[in-house]
Amino acid sequence: NNIPLPKNIDSNLYISFSARSNGNSENIIKYMMNDNDTFISFKDLFINSCNKCNYECMKVNKCKYRYDDIYNLLDVSISYNKIVFVVPMYCGNPSSLYFTLMERMQDYFNNNEENYTLFVNKLHIIGIYGSNEESPFFIPLISSILDNIDNIDKCLPIQRHKYEIKMNDSVIKNKYILSLIDNYKIKMGL
Repeated sequence: NNIPLPKNIDSNLYISFSARSNGNSENIIKYMMNDNDTFISFKDLFINSCNKCNYECMKVNKCKYRYDDIYNLLDVSISYNKIVFVVPMYCGNPSSLYFTLMERMQDYFNNNEENYTLFVNKLHIIGIYGSNEESPFFIPLISSILDNIDNIDKCLPIQRHKYEIKMNDSVIKNKYILSLIDNYKIKMGL
């Protein structure tokens, strides 16, 4: 029960899927957040991945790890105004933390179908990666949860190489990226 409830009806929930503290994902979130918003670092949650259970959920139609932080996160997240995932790319792929949530969400939403549309409607995604030329499938992959091509505008691609930003450089020190983030924040009502 580590996931705080929203402070008010306008509170947004920001979730970083980076394994790095104080990296680009966290810095973007801190830049975007308002006083009533909540920040969650997915790496700090108590979670069980599906590789530890021998897929027992297939036999009993119930995940045995329902009492870790993922269920609490999903239960509480839909009470927020908006949900913002910030997903970095590592070695050409989204963070493994992102895949862990996607895998565990299957059981949650199979047993809480009424929450799925509400969750997806509130969801926004920011992807931090090299470039579309090098990784054309990164944004479509992380935004596939949005269910609909019309929702692709809810995904903000931040291409580091387009602005000659290296992996360890801070993206929020670049005025063009700050402008992208500011425009996205206004457009999405964050």
